[in-house]
Amino acid sequence: MFETTDRVAMLLPADRPRYFMGIGDPEGILEVIEAGVDLFDSVLPTRTARSGAAITWQGRLNLRNARYARDPEPLEPACDCPACTGYSRAYLRLLSAHNLRFVLELTRGAREAIERGSFAAYKRDCLERLSTWDR
Repeated sequence: MFETTDRVAMLLPADRPRYFMGIGDPEGILEVIEAGVDLFDSVLPTRTARSGAAITWQGRLNLRNARYARDPEPLEPACDCPACTGYSRAYLRLLSAHNLRFVLELTRGAREAIERGSFAAYKRDCLERLSTWDR
């Protein structure tokens, strides 16, 4: 899929937006951005939330796991979304808001890295941070 995206993106006009439908995992988002995709959409952040999982920089947290039942920690300490600033992991049911915020911050960082000319380093750092998922 990513090889095809690389090839097709090169054929599309550089002065026009390039759209990828249905990519929502952080790794996939970074791959298609690297290929030159400008726009994408996905139900993954909200679908993941409805199943009780949060996307964080520490990996995917399955909050249905018993170890989070009494966890007083915020979902993601550095996140400023309402779910992270107002609730603990034990109480949390605002996962959609957090997961959408995560994707917005991931893409904001990608945009800034592209503007600095350092997208490859940004992608590498993100993928390293995301390499451990709590399944």
